[in-house]
Amino acid sequence: MKCFNRWKWLAAIAAVSAVLAGCQGGIPIISRVREVEGYPLDQAMIVAATEKNRYENAYTEDFWQVVLDEEGTTSRTFFLKQVEQFLREMKTVSLMAEEQGIQLNGEEQSLVNQLSQEYFEGLTAEDIAYMGITLEDVQTMYGDYCLASKTVTELTKDADLEVSDSEAKVIDLQQIEVWDEETANSVLALTQEEGADFARIAGEYSVNPEIEWQLARGEADAALENAAFALQTGEVSGVIQSGQVFYIIKCINDYNEEATRERKGELELLKKEQAFQVIYDEFAQDHVVSFGEDFWDGMDFSDGGCTTTNFFELYREYFPE
Repeated sequence: MKCFNRWKWLAAIAAVSAVLAGCQGGIPIISRVREVEGYPLDQAMIVAATEKNRYENAYTEDFWQVVLDEEGTTSRTFFLKQVEQFLREMKTVSLMAEEQGIQLNGEEQSLVNQLSQEYFEGLTAEDIAYMGITLEDVQTMYGDYCLASKTVTELTKDADLEVSDSEAKVIDLQQIEVWDEETANSVLALTQEEGADFARIAGEYSVNPEIEWQLARGEADAALENAAFALQTGEVSGVIQSGQVFYIIKCINDYNEEATRERKGELELLKKEQAFQVIYDEFAQDHVVSFGEDFWDGMDFSDGGCTTTNFFELYREYFPE
């Protein structure tokens, strides 16, 4: 809802500026905003039906009637706004690709065609009838999705996306969590006894049954994080206060290589997304993708026999990240 209003607001400001300039007798200002219609309903249904069925498989059809806020927003309304925003962003990036001259190469287009064929042939007659789609609709959506991913990569390839091992470092811990300092000091004394079994003590005294813990930078408050990352494998901390809770932690592994590698990939992806967001926001101000207010009226939330859920899963098989 917020993003949709933002696009309308930008278009309205541009239109008002043009009118005011004309009224003042000057040269009328022609809005640079390019307004584009979003995907037609049949193509949009490919994404909407996929996600609708995934939600229903997880939460049952009753999920759509759940009220989320005091204004009476239902899960159905919120869901459709999220799908619409996804489609708006994908369409916007495809426009960006067009202006930047970014296209799928022959190999990529061939994979999109194979992928589309496999997806379409895997649909039931009920799936096709519910979505109202053709093979060409599937090719359009897979093509734009692939092109959007390629555009993000192309436009961020010169950005500094490097993440150091130190920044991505993940460590393995065991923790004892208690609610008062006196108990914390008593338990700390037990952990320092010769031959003390930290995990056993944690199981007996910790108010939190989750004893094993993996920690990365930025995932805990400063006091807890600094104490944890100062430990070497096998070392036990002193009492650490974090808010109203007191912790004692033991470092099991001061460098989890596999988890650090995964975390590094996540941080690099985050940097990539942040770098692209700056480019996207500037472009989107002048390229408004809109859907009609009654756009989703044609979507039936009753059980229409449509069961497809693998649109994105199948894509990742052909285009692994």
